Amino acid sequence: MSAAMRFFEMRRAPHDTFFSHIPTRELVRLMQTCCRIYGLVKDRCFNVDHLLIPFFGDAAKANQFRELQRQTQTVISGSTALQFFNRLTWPDSDLDLYVPHASAAFIVLFLRDSGYAFRPREIQRKDPSLQLFDDGPKDYHERGIIDVLDFHNESKKIQVIIFGTPSSMEVIAGFHSTCVMNVITHDVAFALYPWSTFVTKEAVKVKSVSWSTEEGKEAARRKYEERGWKMLKHPSPNCTSELGVRMHRSVGDRFTWTISLPCLPPSFGRARSDFIREFQWRLDRDGEETSMMKHIVSLGTYTTP
Repeated sequence: MSAAMRFFEMRRAPHDTFFSHIPTRELVRLMQTCCRIYGLVKDRCFNVDHLLIPFFGDAAKANQFRELQRQTQTVISGSTALQFFNRLTWPDSDLDLYVPHASAAFIVLFLRDSGYAFRPREIQRKDPSLQLFDDGPKDYHERGIIDVLDFHNESKKIQVIIFGTPSSMEVIAGFHSTCVMNVITHDVAFALYPWSTFVTKEAVKVKSVSWSTEEGKEAARRKYEERGWKMLKHPSPNCTSELGVRMHRSVGDRFTWTISLPCLPPSFGRARSDFIREFQWRLDRDGEETSMMKHIVSLGTYTTP
């Protein structure tokens, strides 16, 4: 056995420190060398428990949440999903949950049982169960969102974004730029623009209704510029690029970075993450802006074994 392999086989070796100095592109290449290294890197660098345990306390509770994700088609997106792929932790980051309207009550109950308290905004009711029957602000509806509920547990914050569109991806594809278009289901994590987001550190600014004001949208983009991303106004003229203009894309295609998560116990009749893979889109020039053209293609009904 080589010295390098002995290092990877060592149970108490400083793997975390070693991996933290390897850029994402090279880390993915390292994962492709052998099964042992693949498993080690995945466990150390892309372990969903590391993402969830700070919010839910322990691995058992994190698995309960993932099971609820499976049952309700709830997904994680926003800056939290970006940090999962980028192996970073930004202070004061929220956990953003995108929840179908019909399933919101189950998520609210789980969060309250997990020690989280609802913190209503001025126009919201004090009881989240009652707030579920009210509509949020009008500008939410224009982006497919019914309401946003904030839950706090000491310094931790979880946002429940309740959507009314057929797919959470319709909301996520309406984000302000491509670098934040990442999503984590109960069994798979998807980065839609991995090369530009994690290698070249570029993002296309997308025409979006995800913000009620232009100032808010630009402020969000500036935040990511300050974190190192270069904002591009238009998609690439190269039609074979992940950012290619009019390039037809689908979740899980050859451009997508897909990371499978640890298996949950079988649950008869529950859908896998195929509901995410049904989403297709393309970037298009819309005058001086870039538009996201979206549609959903049914892949049929899938169930776990």
